[in-house]
Amino acid sequence: MERLTWKNRVIVVYTPEAGSKDFQKQKQILAEKTKGVKERDLVIIECVGKTLSPEDKNYVSRHFNHDLTQFGVWLVGKDGGTKLSEAKPVTTEKIFSLIDSMPMRQSEMKRDGK
Repeated sequence: MERLTWKNRVIVVYTPEAGSKDFQKQKQILAEKTKGVKERDLVIIECVGKTLSPEDKNYVSRHFNHDLTQFGVWLVGKDGGTKLSEAKPVTTEKIFSLIDSMPMRQSEMKRDGK
């Protein structure tokens, strides 16, 4: 995560098991809007509890104050701060509108002429 700070926004999607309906739905939601994801410098990190190292599990648990038996989605800003925390899949509309309201994104859009 540290190497992405000030370069990318990050969506972390956590699930205890890869087959979870919420996990599959969140993946589909994000996959349908790849252009919007790319425009907003988003990196998506999928974390499946059963495949994570003990260090990574500890990081998710501590950093996001999350129960590792539950699904979770977090938006991390370029500054490394958690901007959104949800226990159910999140629409791209909600994610994009939150990002687009951020001062750094406003500057990016002005610079890019959007």
